[in-house]
Amino acid sequence: MGLFDGLFRRGKQADAQPSKDFFLDPDEAKTYGNIEYMRTAKVVKKTFPATGGAKEEVEVVELVSSIEKVNPEAQNKGKPEPSVSDVVTPPVEEQERRRSDPSLDLFRSMAKDLRRG
Repeated sequence: MGLFDGLFRRGKQADAQPSKDFFLDPDEAKTYGNIEYMRTAKVVKKTFPATGGAKEEVEVVELVSSIEKVNPEAQNKGKPEPSVSDVVTPPVEEQERRRSDPSLDLFRSMAKDLRRG
């Protein structure tokens, strides 16, 4: 039983050592990184290509941090946004419907027979 006596003695010695409590301040406990860097606001620019009726690229600028996000519309009030009434669509000409070719009637009837059978 010498093996088990050695194990139990170690456990008693570990309990005899006083435990020291260690507490982190709130900022260090929340993250592993630099929290001051995360709190600083960064400018984010997003550009979208000109598609559809719009002729210019659209750029949205946002000021973002881990605490808040600034409304991009408040910063970009000077830029006019394209509206639906500004976009002009060319008139679409209606195409005449083609007449069916009578030489294909044989193939159409064969296709109908295949679907049924």
